[in-house]
Amino acid sequence: MNKTALRVVFAALAVCLICCDLSAQKPPKWLEKAGNAVVTVEVHDANGAVRRGNGFFIGAGGEAVSDYTLFEGASQAFVTDAAGNRMSVTRILGADKIYDVIRFKVETPKKYDYLEQADVEPDTGAEAIILSFGTNKNATPLKGSILENTKIRNTYGYYKIDANLQATQISLPLVTSDGKVFAMTQADASGKNKTYGISTRYISSIVIGATDLWNNVYSSIAIRKAWSPSPDDARIALIFLASQQDAPTYLETLNDYIATFPNVSDGYSQRASHYAYHRKELAADEAGQSHILNLAKQDMESAIKYAEDEADAYYDFAKLVYGVATADTVAPPAGWDLDVALDYLQKAVKKDDKPLYHQLEGDIALYRDEFEKAYGIYSYINSTPFATAATYYLAAKAKQQIPGANPIEVIALIDSAAQKCLPSEALPYLEESAELKMERGMYEAAARDYDRIYSLMAGNVSDAFYYLREQARFRQGDFDGALNDIGTAVRMQPENAVYHAEMASVYLRRQEPAKAQECAERAITLEPDFASAHRLLGVCYLRLERKDEACQAFSKADELGDPVVKRLIQENCK
Repeated sequence: MNKTALRVVFAALAVCLICCDLSAQKPPKWLEKAGNAVVTVEVHDANGAVRRGNGFFIGAGGEAVSDYTLFEGASQAFVTDAAGNRMSVTRILGADKIYDVIRFKVETPKKYDYLEQADVEPDTGAEAIILSFGTNKNATPLKGSILENTKIRNTYGYYKIDANLQATQISLPLVTSDGKVFAMTQADASGKNKTYGISTRYISSIVIGATDLWNNVYSSIAIRKAWSPSPDDARIALIFLASQQDAPTYLETLNDYIATFPNVSDGYSQRASHYAYHRKELAADEAGQSHILNLAKQDMESAIKYAEDEADAYYDFAKLVYGVATADTVAPPAGWDLDVALDYLQKAVKKDDKPLYHQLEGDIALYRDEFEKAYGIYSYINSTPFATAATYYLAAKAKQQIPGANPIEVIALIDSAAQKCLPSEALPYLEESAELKMERGMYEAAARDYDRIYSLMAGNVSDAFYYLREQARFRQGDFDGALNDIGTAVRMQPENAVYHAEMASVYLRRQEPAKAQECAERAITLEPDFASAHRLLGVCYLRLERKDEACQAFSKADELGDPVVKRLIQENCK
């Protein structure tokens, strides 16, 4: 045999040996356990439709990941592992719609398989292994090398892998040669079936922030969301959810919040308030409602125990008892009366004598019709930097009920309330002040209040407003302004007889009886039994020197019961 032939034989033997060695190579020991961490995900929407996809466990606390698209619109979801165990998805931990990833918690048995995350993300050229559902220990997983590693937020890897990805292989784990997961597979947006992977460390970094529940990323998923790690952020979400959920559902939310933050006072005080004010929605009979009130008291005691400011916690308890006591129009529940509220309030004052606490004392006195006591308490608060629009207004309402009180002082207090609050909150105070000023003959001051109301409303006022301001302007002698206002009211409500009669009065004061006559006649056409309109028409006739017609109009007004027309009849028709 020549040398060339020998070389061919040896080459063939080498290839044979290599092939034999490769065929004898066993899959890594970690493969089967790692494959068991892969699950199928079953998502149900509100209409009962079911979608299925992949996912995998990445932590000991039941954490798993998948693609956001699978979960969008979900009302509930389940995962099934390689052993056939079907487990519920209990909450959403974090999601990113742009990168199409979601992290969620699963109600798992005590022992289950999950993938450990790689401490360091692999570099370009490193081997990447795609695990599939329930990978058999004798199976050969799909392998490839990392072609590219771009960065998400300058920190986390986004990988391109040298492997063809099938539609059924989306949201599977990409692991290193030692079985540590570093990414989750994603589809090739170009449709070329190339394999891409997004860092699992990035997915793990996504948490739900204070305001995230407002955006569609989370609101489109009906599965319960995890709380933010920050109690302050979670508290904001808790307040938001109060307006979004019915009483039983919100109680579950409160229970969950307290379980997550067992040493935070706010959870207990919020649940106590929910128990107290929604007891009739949470229990059908009086015995059940009484039990719920006892639970509320227990929660408030816990709130006091964990409170950073014990005085504030006692004050919150006093407010809650006051709210329950005053909400019941028959009799407050046992142990929830105003004396109990005062007892807790005194405990708060003993800890820290804040003016805010005294305001509740004033509210209790006002509710009990102890007007002088309430006025004294509000006056004290108004002498401190803690005075508010509410304390000035409540001082006014208390003083108003004290016999012999000076109405001007009452008006001054309401004006102080209007000055103390934000402009957008001043309207009710200005309206009441203007009304009181009209009663006291303070027409110019009332007109200024109406002008301010007009300004605050940016001119978006009703016909009734123009009528009220016309009254103030008319009585202060501003007949041009009064005519302009009542004219606007008439244009807005042309079928209102009162407005036409009022316009007649303005024209009479402007010495324009003919125009006044037209307005009075229009008022009578709209409302034939309008007694004062007949009287106004009679006055118009007098000014026009049509005495007989005037007396006929006065007679009709008298017949309809006008209280002041008799004097006009005696002076002009006898």
